[in-house]
Amino acid sequence: MVVTNKDQIENEIPPKALKKTLAFVQILRLGDILQTIKMAQELRVVHGDKFKLLLIARKSFATPLRELIDSVFDECITIDLKDLTLKGDSVSLENTLKNIKELKAKINSNVIEVCINLSFSKSANYLMSLIHANNKIGPTYDEQANIRIKDKWSQYLYANVLETNQNPFNLVDLFKLIVGVDHKQGKKEKIEFTPRKKVFIHPFTSDSKKRWNESKWVEIIYKFLKDHENKEVFIVGSDTDNESANKITNNPLLKTFNDRLENICGKYSINELKNLLDEESMFIGHDSMVSHLASLQNVPIITISLGTVRPYETTPYIEGVYNLSPKTKCFPCKPDTSCDFFQCHADIPYQVVNESLSIISKGIELTQENLKENLSHFHLNSTEIRKSEFNSAGLLTLNTVFKEDMTYNETLNSFYTLAWTYLFNEIVVNQDYPKISDKTHSLLAKDMQGLQQLYELSEFGKKYSRYILEEVSTETPDIQKIKEHSNKVDEIDRLCDIISETYPQLRPLINFGTISRANLHGENLVELTESSFYSFHDLSNATSIIYELCEKTLTKNQISKSKTNNEVSIR
Repeated sequence: MVVTNKDQIENEIPPKALKKTLAFVQILRLGDILQTIKMAQELRVVHGDKFKLLLIARKSFATPLRELIDSVFDECITIDLKDLTLKGDSVSLENTLKNIKELKAKINSNVIEVCINLSFSKSANYLMSLIHANNKIGPTYDEQANIRIKDKWSQYLYANVLETNQNPFNLVDLFKLIVGVDHKQGKKEKIEFTPRKKVFIHPFTSDSKKRWNESKWVEIIYKFLKDHENKEVFIVGSDTDNESANKITNNPLLKTFNDRLENICGKYSINELKNLLDEESMFIGHDSMVSHLASLQNVPIITISLGTVRPYETTPYIEGVYNLSPKTKCFPCKPDTSCDFFQCHADIPYQVVNESLSIISKGIELTQENLKENLSHFHLNSTEIRKSEFNSAGLLTLNTVFKEDMTYNETLNSFYTLAWTYLFNEIVVNQDYPKISDKTHSLLAKDMQGLQQLYELSEFGKKYSRYILEEVSTETPDIQKIKEHSNKVDEIDRLCDIISETYPQLRPLINFGTISRANLHGENLVELTESSFYSFHDLSNATSIIYELCEKTLTKNQISKSKTNNEVSIR
């Protein structure tokens, strides 16, 4: 039989297409790497092994998590920052440059389709500028050493997560939105509530603002072990936490519980600690890497947020986590805010923590009813108790356990969630209009004045951007007119700053607009002006959405209040 060229072509096995490489720069701490791992797991659920995943992380933080990293990423390139800086007498410029060139060559030996910066730090931004990639997402420095951020979700994160306390999104969700992971297709893990015998406590953080002193944990452990004779407590942490842990375990008040209380700080690797969190275990502690580790094991979790911690951003990414935070007006504060009194520490009574711990250790979820059985209004009045849940769009949210009116901040957070997700991705989040108090009603009514002003400024920005385009398109453009219109646009930015000072709750909108216009796309006046027009258009749309939500919420609550008053009158 004669085999023709046509037969050969038809029978040939086509060459296997090379996987496209997605590189992630995450050079922050352990918790941030765990959140990046969680995002990558969701990416694998949606796309399987379609992409090669490359993680670029700091050696000191990636090494303890290597087993977890290798379970998700195809490759991990570690960076030792001390080899890339000029700190220390023994370090020379020649060796540092040599190390930088070697690192650059190692990273760029990969053909990177997309490089994504999830670190948002100066070091990461400079590193991004050294990496060769067909596409870059997130902040990077350009040739003039200016920060450039092209995508909207990274602009949002840079403008609001780093600058305000009004971000309603979990960081894992933000990472997924930046990367483009479909939220509805991802796996929605949920904690199963069954009786737990072992309680793992991590009472440490890197900042004294974010943690209680040892004496408060002694009270909690004492009450818990006294009331539950069949349960055990393990204090977990690193070697550096041993001094603080020993202050707890060696306290005379806990002497009678030595057989059920153990300090295991520094005794286990991170992976070994993860495996200790089994079906008999639960976790309680401050915002930390260990809480994210516990979420990977689906054990019940209670996190206690104090100081600078933002619960909406850092709560472990799983449904069923309970978060306790203070209602203190200054919470959460900024890292550079000085504080000697730590009022937020006092505003979560140990009785609330003990009752929550006791109920959950029995395998029961927290409710308004079971919390009020043994706690007075005095105990509960200063503490927010929220539970993590996935909403209709697949985004993790924190919802209050108590059936009461939404607070002002919670109301605005729900509005911002709707506005940003629809504006950037056309994601529709289904939720009821919030039930609000009279105080929140008056605050929203005031905000609507600021929203009206911001909307009008956005429309003026669009108008003057359009005037510039129209003038440029004429046969003989008038440079003076173009300058006048440009000055008007600059004046709009200054007026937006004034609105930001008068209406601080609108800063997320104004900050995003500022960052967006600082990263206009284009190589010439026409392209830059078109980009400016669309930036003002986005701000106008977002402002309009928030305004409409405020208006409808106020109307609905006014009608509801009138009905209630009528019913009372009839009685």
